[in-house]
Amino acid sequence: LGVNILYLSPIVYSQSNHRYDTSDYEMVDPYVGENKDLKKLCDVAHNMGIKVILDAVFNHTGNDSKYFNEYNTFKELGAYQSKDSIYFPFYKKYINNDNVYFDYWWGMKNLPVCDGYNKLWQDYIYGEGGVIDKWFSLGIDGLRLDVADELTDEFIEGIRRAVKRNKQDGFILGEVWKNPMRMNRGYIESGKGMDSVMNYQLVNALIRYFKYGDVYLLKNTIHEILEEYPKETIDSLMNFTSTHDITRAINIFSSLEFQYSGEWAWNLNNESREYQKNYKLTKKEYELGKMIYSSYIYALTFLPGNLSIFYGDEIGMEGLGNLANRRPFKWDKMDLELLRFFKYIGNIRNKEKFLESADLKLMDVNERLFVFKRIKDNIEALTYVNRTPDKQRILLPNGYSESDILYRLNNSNSKEVDSYGGITLKKIL
Repeated sequence: LGVNILYLSPIVYSQSNHRYDTSDYEMVDPYVGENKDLKKLCDVAHNMGIKVILDAVFNHTGNDSKYFNEYNTFKELGAYQSKDSIYFPFYKKYINNDNVYFDYWWGMKNLPVCDGYNKLWQDYIYGEGGVIDKWFSLGIDGLRLDVADELTDEFIEGIRRAVKRNKQDGFILGEVWKNPMRMNRGYIESGKGMDSVMNYQLVNALIRYFKYGDVYLLKNTIHEILEEYPKETIDSLMNFTSTHDITRAINIFSSLEFQYSGEWAWNLNNESREYQKNYKLTKKEYELGKMIYSSYIYALTFLPGNLSIFYGDEIGMEGLGNLANRRPFKWDKMDLELLRFFKYIGNIRNKEKFLESADLKLMDVNERLFVFKRIKDNIEALTYVNRTPDKQRILLPNGYSESDILYRLNNSNSKEVDSYGGITLKKIL
């Protein structure tokens, strides 16, 4: 696939299988291995030229943890059990008449919220010899900060100091769903915050464009990113196929299960977990979705940022809603045609190094075609992507010819872009 970064969802000891409810930050969950296995994974990955990023959940812990210990599972005295616990200062709470009321993330009683301003909690996570230092000692290369917009600026800055003292090029990616430059926060302030964010804004706009033909949103989103984000952040944005928090993209493009006017392109009409669990695309729906999905992926490939594959998206795994999208990898049911396409895409990203930092120039967005250029020094690449089932005629600008075709999706050529197809032409200025 040409992958050079592995981003692992939480692997530390936790009370559930999604592991966003930490029980012990200092040990790998025994269901997936031991600390020495993380070290081995990093060593093998590094030998293959692959970096490893861990999901860091520092906004809250689990209630069944050595820190909170609501159920007396652990030997240590937990914050829930007593004010005398060494972990009591770790949590946000208020005290009234000697009664302690803890803060819980979105009211979920299994997720007590940590106090980002507390010095003891800060030292435990990013102080010398703290959790971050221990993870990096096992060979990791960076962190993805869960619910980064709920961490304090002070806490994020402390995380950055810890990451950089371990690895100067250590990467910090934040889960921020909206424009990080408009939140009056220091998220990606130069030298202080995170390096980049998950690009939910662009992915949402792209999905709406390829699904509904929303020209206005895509055009505005691209201009907003180019005008407001730092260049280094733009070049390292996480441009994902899907994520563990949204419906898989192939389902989005294949069905009418989504709210056309919802806040996000993946907002579902039916929130029933049972319905989502049993939902299955028909063969006709799947094949249509796959064609649209491929054009969406082709566009993502040539846009600034890091193309990120949510495991299983490369083999056509389905998943309606946020649970069914997390099924185990389907080793026995792989769409090999789609897999070949993703290998083709991976080769593009690794071969065309200028795409890592080339500037983006939006040429046209209409209901039929998405057209843009990437420009760096004396190299220019022009991409056309067709979002319709009909072939679209194109007239190439001066300086481009049939011989300039670099990559193509479906049977596109220099005169027309095929149904749900794409073409990229390259020239030396």
